[in-house]
Amino acid sequence: MTTSIGAASVVSPAPDIVARDIAGQHLLVPVRSGIAGIDSLYTADEVGSFLYTRLDGRRDAAALARLVCEAYDVDETRALPDVIEFLAALCDAGLARPVEAP
Repeated sequence: MTTSIGAASVVSPAPDIVARDIAGQHLLVPVRSGIAGIDSLYTADEVGSFLYTRLDGRRDAAALARLVCEAYDVDETRALPDVIEFLAALCDAGLARPVEAP
């Protein structure tokens, strides 16, 4: 199933994920039931790690894309589709979840 994410979508990190930088690798580790319950390790590139650390349940995809533009000197027309794709992939992997509108 592919999660539907748009420019106004807000995403927050899943509560059972630990994010760590180890030896230059950005790791996202599901810790659902202790070490024996680790299903997978996920790696993110520098921009993916940058985005993941900024998922606060308040910023929408467009705001996150603007942060990427400021930090990495990229045009928003390129950043926004990439951010949306990344957020959808995080949600599909169970590493994040869409925030319901109030």
